[in-house]
Amino acid sequence: MRIPLIAGIVGGFAGLSIFLFMTGPFNPAVSRQSFVSETQSQVVAMVGARSITLAEAEQAIALPLHQVEEQRTKLLHESIQRLIDEELLSAEATRLGITVPILIEKASESETVARLAGLPGPIRRATQPSQQRAATGTGGHPDEASRIRQALLVQLRRQATIQVKLPQPELPVLQVSTDDDPWTGTDPAPVTIIEFSDFECPYCQRAVSTLKELLQLYPGKLKLVYRDFPGPNHQQALAAAEAAQCAAEQHRFWDYHDALFNRLPSDATWNFPGLADTLGLSQSSFNACAQDHRYRAEVLKDLQDGLNLGVTRTPTFFINGRPLVGARPLADFQAIIDPLLKEPASS
Repeated sequence: MRIPLIAGIVGGFAGLSIFLFMTGPFNPAVSRQSFVSETQSQVVAMVGARSITLAEAEQAIALPLHQVEEQRTKLLHESIQRLIDEELLSAEATRLGITVPILIEKASESETVARLAGLPGPIRRATQPSQQRAATGTGGHPDEASRIRQALLVQLRRQATIQVKLPQPELPVLQVSTDDDPWTGTDPAPVTIIEFSDFECPYCQRAVSTLKELLQLYPGKLKLVYRDFPGPNHQQALAAAEAAQCAAEQHRFWDYHDALFNRLPSDATWNFPGLADTLGLSQSSFNACAQDHRYRAEVLKDLQDGLNLGVTRTPTFFINGRPLVGARPLADFQAIIDPLLKEPASS
């Protein structure tokens, strides 16, 4: 679930002089890591006697900056793959002394390419010269031509030596409070995963099984903390978060957490007291807690803390402060956790 990112600027600093310093033009060829290291102490603004450095400003928006860098890396990777495809087709056409369109048409007559393309068999075209069909664009259905092209590229990639050396953006490390919220696993643990989640978010529901698998794979190594981030477009998310906190009063947060996600509604609504009764909770205590909105301020504090960190989607995880956004596969978690477990324990 995604929440719009809203930025506001409030004026009215009476009696203060404010100066902004523009850095030089951004050079995308320079990595962010080297850029930050060279300008870490560079002053970009002054409010009276208070100096604000570029590193400080970047740290305040570390998560959204990282997401922008991830998107840039993704676009660059896609561009590199397209350039590789074009080079493979061009080189093979040059080797055979033909054009790329004719190369693709001839590939349609190959048993191997037809099998890779998922076609019933090679395509035979004898009613029109190849050059004329390539020039007039009458070489077959566009979808068929695209499948043949992709199958040919699969074959060419298998035969080629390809190395992609695109650096991945470095993960920022943020200071994220556990805020005395419900946790499971081991305490203390070398790795703490703090999750900002929404009980009405289907992607958060999808992540539940992954997190349970992680706790089984790393016994004694992980602490999982649940923090609330109820989305404004989910009508029951706030009430569900409050109900789970009321269950936590009776030391049954994780049971209620699982019950909510197991009964994630579509058009129906949750029966919060009914779930509590099913779990054997004290109905009078639970109902009094829910009716008093005892934990609304706590839930809204979690939401505000998440917004301050730059969270805009659920689920968002911070693994020893390193962000991971979305219902990601197990391997994505392990790619962050495994190196952390190899680090020497801090004294």
